Amino acid sequence: MNDYLDLSTSLYTKTLTLFVGTGFSKYMTDGKAPSWLELLVKCTKKIDKKDILLNQLFNLDSSGKPKEAIYELTICAQILEIEYKKNKKNIKEAIAEIIRDSVNETTINSDKLELIQNFFHEYPDINIITTNYDTLFSDYIISTNSRVIIEGSTMPRINIGQNIYHIHGSILKPESIVLTLNDYYNFQNNNNYFSRKFYTLLQETTVAILGYSLGDFNLNTILNEVKSTRKQSFRKSDIYYVNKSSIPEIISKFYNLTYGIKTIEDQQIDEFFENIDKVYDKGKELIESANDLLDVIARKSEFVDDFLKLRIALPTILMQASSLGIEANNKDFLKVLLDILNKKREFTREDNAWPQYECLADWLIEVASSIEIKDTEIENEFCDLVKYSFKYSSKVKYRGYSWYAWKQWNSKWHEMKIENQIMLEDLIKSNTWDKDLEIELIYKS
Repeated sequence: MNDYLDLSTSLYTKTLTLFVGTGFSKYMTDGKAPSWLELLVKCTKKIDKKDILLNQLFNLDSSGKPKEAIYELTICAQILEIEYKKNKKNIKEAIAEIIRDSVNETTINSDKLELIQNFFHEYPDINIITTNYDTLFSDYIISTNSRVIIEGSTMPRINIGQNIYHIHGSILKPESIVLTLNDYYNFQNNNNYFSRKFYTLLQETTVAILGYSLGDFNLNTILNEVKSTRKQSFRKSDIYYVNKSSIPEIISKFYNLTYGIKTIEDQQIDEFFENIDKVYDKGKELIESANDLLDVIARKSEFVDDFLKLRIALPTILMQASSLGIEANNKDFLKVLLDILNKKREFTREDNAWPQYECLADWLIEVASSIEIKDTEIENEFCDLVKYSFKYSSKVKYRGYSWYAWKQWNSKWHEMKIENQIMLEDLIKSNTWDKDLEIELIYKS
């Protein structure tokens, strides 16, 4: 539940943003809301009664049902727009009509709606960014407390209600809909207030992505833009991708290392909201106690040993640092961090301290998963702590060595930032280790 605790602290500090895609509307309507492919197929059938255009744009299965687009979907949409114009029709008006027929009071699952409504009523300070064209949020989920923002529309003057950013347009204003190749090009190269606000939210808040496919081209384009400008914090990730099923490990690693995304798997949308709610009070308590960290940084106090012996101590401190806006290059906090890690090393020298060896390994990995250490002022001291951890780790159970510490390093190696993996791999290669400990196998397994 650590991921949800992280999300709950953002919820409490009013820095949580939901990035919502088509899968969310599909979930709320039990599949009746169309995917983008299904939407374009329906658009095609409206002007293509003989299925001539349908066969030119889509591959069909054995039953004659379109299963995939022959061309990239934005190109299909561009072609369809031309065909609509030839027929003196407006494709975006047709899109709006299809959406209204698919997402309304007759198609939305009332039980799911009630659960989501209750959550947003309880927590009214969440930013909502959506690429969906429908009005599911503004008309049904938070109908009495919403502030809809659409590109090209006048900004609401009254700054109240939950912000709903329709970054790809809305059926409330069909001409705003981002659909064709040209539309997407203009969206990605637009540098107006709307696009700047959108990217600011993605850069400066904790983001939960709901209802998207990880293979979505537009999602990946947006994530790439965000990664290049996002400040480094002490959270392992400020972006969480929620998926209803399992994700192959290689894909999870790719998105973690490329975009800094943490995946939450096997979670339905209702479970996602329920799990945040369950740990909200813990998240609130954690943030309200953050003043203790400020006192430690200012050297007015220090953490007691009994607290630092707990495994949860370091993740708690890192989470508080992130919530306080402390950046990864904060020298005063980095000194505190090294003090904490050195204290943990001292604990390993006490009697019956084998759990502390495992915890030290875990904490070193935690830090290396959160920030880039290579070429920073803490690199040398951090590497000395890692060497100490390796020195007392062993793949097999030898008296005087920690098998559990070795296992931590081996099982969590790929959770660390890629630069840190390379740095520690070089550390292993450039030092001599007792052959029986099999330290070299830590990163090779």
